[in-house]
Amino acid sequence: MTTPIAASIRSLTLALAIAFLVTSVGVSYWTILASDQLANDPFNPRLIAASNDRPRGAILDRNGAPLATSEKGATGFVRSYKDQSLAQVVGYASLQFGLSGVEAAYAESLIGQDPADPISIWRARYLGERQAAGSVVLGIDEKIQKAAVEALGGRRGAIVALDPRSGAMLASVSVPSFDPNEVVDPQRQQAAMDKLNNGPEHPLLNRAAQGQYPPGSTFKVVTASAALESGFDPTKKLRVDDPYQADRSWGDYFVRSASHAHGLFDMSDGFRLSENIYFAQVGLQIGGGKLAEYAKRFGIGTAPKLDLPAAKGQLSGSGLLDRPTLVADTSYGQGELLVSPLQMALIYATIANGGVMPTPHYATGVRDAEGHVVRQVAPGAQGQVISANTAKTLTTMLVGAVAGPGAFAFGAKVPGVDVAGKTGTAETRPGEAPHGWFVGFAPAEAPSVVVAVIVENAPEGGVTAAPLGAQVMRAALGK
Repeated sequence: MTTPIAASIRSLTLALAIAFLVTSVGVSYWTILASDQLANDPFNPRLIAASNDRPRGAILDRNGAPLATSEKGATGFVRSYKDQSLAQVVGYASLQFGLSGVEAAYAESLIGQDPADPISIWRARYLGERQAAGSVVLGIDEKIQKAAVEALGGRRGAIVALDPRSGAMLASVSVPSFDPNEVVDPQRQQAAMDKLNNGPEHPLLNRAAQGQYPPGSTFKVVTASAALESGFDPTKKLRVDDPYQADRSWGDYFVRSASHAHGLFDMSDGFRLSENIYFAQVGLQIGGGKLAEYAKRFGIGTAPKLDLPAAKGQLSGSGLLDRPTLVADTSYGQGELLVSPLQMALIYATIANGGVMPTPHYATGVRDAEGHVVRQVAPGAQGQVISANTAKTLTTMLVGAVAGPGAFAFGAKVPGVDVAGKTGTAETRPGEAPHGWFVGFAPAEAPSVVVAVIVENAPEGGVTAAPLGAQVMRAALGK
C-alpha cells in the first residue's frame, strides 16, 4: 500500500470515528441529559405529530366526565374541549401553537408514554410501537367548578378550591377565559391566537395560579402566625386610634382604620373587625425580619410546586422589609406584597391542616387505554410550617372573623357549618377600585375544602367576595 493511500485511509478512519463520537454524544445528550427538557417542550415535534395522526388521551374530571377528547377531522385528529371555564387549566394541543396547560404538563401521558411506564417509552421511541393512549384524571369536581363559575359570574378575577388534606385542586376559575376550540381549529386558530395575544385582559393567563395581587387583610394570618410563634400574647390589648403613626419620622404617612376605630383591641378583635392599625403595631413589635421569615415559610416569593405554571409572588421589591412603614404596610397585606389566589389558598390550607402545607396538584392520576391506573399523582405534604397549636388558635379567630359580633366576613356564613375565613380589601393603583378577597375553609373542626376568591376592582372589596366563597363552600359540602 502506498503512503498517500494509507494516509487517506487513516484520515477517513479518523473522520468516521469523530463523526461517530459526535453522533453518540448527541444521542446521549438528547436521550439522557436533556430528555426531561425535550419531553416538556411544548413544541417537541414528536408530541405535536402525535396530536395529529392519532387520538390523544382524554382529560377527565374526578368523576370521569370528559374535559378534552380527540375527534377525527378532515386533516387529522383535532382536540375538542368541553368546558371553557377550564381553558387555562386543560390548555390546548395545537399543531401551530404547541401545547399548554395539562395538555403540556402531561403530554407524554396523553400519547401513551407516561414516565411511570419506561418500557412503553422505549418501545415507542426505538421500535416505533406506540400503544393506545389512556387518560389523565384531574381533581376538578364538576359540581364545585360550576358553582365557582356561577359565583364569579363573569367578573374579572379568580376562584380556587382545593382539598387541604391532599392538595388536590377541586375547582379553578379564571376570568376572562377563552375558547380553546378556536385555538386548535385550523380555520380559526391564527385569528383566535392573534386576538388572545393582543387583547388587554390577558385571557391566556391562569389568574388562579399566575395572577399577582396585593392580598390585603387575608395576609394577616401570616403576621399573626409570626407573632404567636414569637411569644406574642394574643389576649394583650393594643390601643388603636385612627389615623396611626408610630412616630413623626413617618412624615405624612399614616395607617388608616377601615372603621375609623378608637379603642383597645386584642388579636381576636383585630381579625373580627379587620383592624389594620392593630396588625401594623403587631408587625412593628415582632420586626420585619421575623415577618419576612414567616412569609417565606408560607411560600411567599417562591412559586408553588404545582404541576402547571405558577407565579412566585413577592414580599417586597427587594425581598426585604427594611423600613418601618413597609413593615407596617406589609403586616396588614399591603406594601409591596404580591401573591396569587393559589398561594393564599395554600396559606389557609396550612392552617386548616394543622400547620402542614399540602402540595397542590391539578392531576390526580394517569390511566391506560383499558382504564387501569398507571400512576397516581399524590405529591404529599410540603412540611410543617407552623405548629398545630398555632393553627388551632388561628382557626378559632378565623371562625370569629366570620360569625362573631360585627364580623367583617359575615357574608361567608354557611348555615349549619362553622366557616373559618377572612375578607380583604386590597388597594391597587390610585383611582381604581380595590380588589375584593375572601379566603377560608370549612368545616372549621375538620376542614375538607379551602376556597380563595378574588374579584378585581370590586367596589365593596371583601363584602363582594365573601358570599362567593360561601357559595362555593356550599357546593363542596353539599349544603
